[in-house]
Amino acid sequence: MSIAEFLTTVPGFETLNSSTLQAVTAEMTLKEVEEGEYLIRRGDPGESMYIIKQGDFRVPVFDDTGRVRVVAQLGPCDVVGEMALLTGERRRADVIADTPAVVVAIDRGTMAPLLSENPPFARFLTEILGKRLEEAGGVERVGKYRLLGKLGEGATAKVYEALHPGLNRTVAVKMLGHHLVYDKAFKERFLEEARTIAGLAHPNIVQVFDTEQAYATLFLVMEKVEGTDLRHVLDEEGSLPPEEVADILRQLAQALAFAHERGIVHRDVKPANAAIDEDGSVKLMDFGIARRYSRDEGSNIVEGTPRYLAPEAIVGRPVDGRADIYSLGIMAWEMLVGRPPFMAPDIEALLERHLTDPPPDIRKLRPGTPDGLAAFVKGALEKEPENRLSDWGKIDAMLRGGDAAEAALETFDETLIRVRFKPRDRAKVNRAIDAMRGQLVGVPWTDVATAELVVNDLELPEPTSRPRKSWRERLGLGAKVSGDDIETRIPE
Repeated sequence: MSIAEFLTTVPGFETLNSSTLQAVTAEMTLKEVEEGEYLIRRGDPGESMYIIKQGDFRVPVFDDTGRVRVVAQLGPCDVVGEMALLTGERRRADVIADTPAVVVAIDRGTMAPLLSENPPFARFLTEILGKRLEEAGGVERVGKYRLLGKLGEGATAKVYEALHPGLNRTVAVKMLGHHLVYDKAFKERFLEEARTIAGLAHPNIVQVFDTEQAYATLFLVMEKVEGTDLRHVLDEEGSLPPEEVADILRQLAQALAFAHERGIVHRDVKPANAAIDEDGSVKLMDFGIARRYSRDEGSNIVEGTPRYLAPEAIVGRPVDGRADIYSLGIMAWEMLVGRPPFMAPDIEALLERHLTDPPPDIRKLRPGTPDGLAAFVKGALEKEPENRLSDWGKIDAMLRGGDAAEAALETFDETLIRVRFKPRDRAKVNRAIDAMRGQLVGVPWTDVATAELVVNDLELPEPTSRPRKSWRERLGLGAKVSGDDIETRIPE
């Protein structure tokens, strides 16, 4: 059996297409190992990894006292030596042949481009690496940070609690999944997250302190937030009281307003990205797909979570901070009702509902919703960004409730009075307008505005035998008018 044929039976390698497999195997070599021979010795540099083609091997694992804690057994199709190869560290364990064996050897120069160009294979190999790290006691130190334990794990990263020994400060350390290190786009995004939010110092935004590279991957060092995320809260509670909803939204709105003022749109506002502690303090986190945007150009990259995605993002239009407001409106609805306003059996149908379906009146599904909060939900969920609520000052007032919300929601009637007078009567007219202003003093939100129209030196039509036209008709024909017009607007 050729090396290429053998590799098609090895998990992970079967993801390679035939041309890639042929190119890679051309750089591989077969190595025979005698019974009792060391394939790998502890302390040696890790310049190669091996795939066992024939035979059996044992791997003694030692404890802190130097005694053998466990002996791992390896056989055909098992991969060994990948940890040191990927991390650049020295070998951590001995690998000894229990029988005569044959292995396929791959050196570092061959492996690096193979991983970069084949993400599925990188995922397979680095998952093995992650397991080996855990088996060896896990990650204990990243740079100057001593890890205390794992806080959580997702599809793309693991998060650890850690201690900065010099500052005696507990932090959270986010480790990029090993299989993504070789995905250049994702790696750059991970670093972009650090660059983006490192400059966003705000009480409602999780602060990033540092980045580290270790164990063949990247780490993001950030503020450790006590409590849980809003997604977990909603899964447990279903819905929340309106006053709590308004308070959470207001804190997130302050975070987003701060980011938007600095040209940064989050692009993935959702409950899972809102941390909330026992005191009700809320912090916006995970700026992993955040982007700086131009007010003129925006961004046409379609990214985000479908359940919270703004219509303009779905169709690939330029995206700015108003997309975050739409997502915040979806969150508000979900917190009030216990489910999002748009649900569908598949992503395509869900996105179509975002584009076409108007959300029902929130007050019909959650009676007692304060007017300000209901108005925020309605305004935030406008389909067209141009019609969407986007004034952060008004949003803050709506969510504060009380007199502030009442003022933000105030509607006005307007009466237009047109006064036409001779120039010699200007003083009398001005006194009358001033008197009217005086009568309106103390009426909240009332404003009297005046505008002056002066039409002079217009040519008169030539005299004709036709009946004389009224001044209104002459004005329409361009007649000379001596006198002033004042428009007075009185909002009521």
